[in-house]
Amino acid sequence: MKKLFERNDLLIIIAVCVVTIILLIPRFVGEKGATAEISVDGKIIKEIELDKTDGMYQFTTETEPSVTITAEKGRICVSDADCKDKLCVKSGWLTSEGDMAVCLPAKVVVNIKGSSTKNAPDVITY
Repeated sequence: MKKLFERNDLLIIIAVCVVTIILLIPRFVGEKGATAEISVDGKIIKEIELDKTDGMYQFTTETEPSVTITAEKGRICVSDADCKDKLCVKSGWLTSEGDMAVCLPAKVVVNIKGSSTKNAPDVITY
């Protein structure tokens, strides 16, 4: 009767498994928490580490129209804006990497960089 695997085949399979595990370790270990970047007119004015935020943190930009941004543990949103359409407020809470709220009249962008979510989709289409 013929064997399913020879000794060399088994060694190759084990070597491939070990290399795969070694390459996947950085993906699951030592991930940095989510960081929100707030920029006005293309310049970053504030970075907030969302995982280290205790309680509610709120501040207002010095732009015209003014924009109020609220951050809590793990999420951030544009809570109020003096612009007409308030599309940035309607963006809601931002929690995942790549989420973004933009107030065009004030030139304010709230963007989440880096995330602790492991199975988040790369792209969402509507």
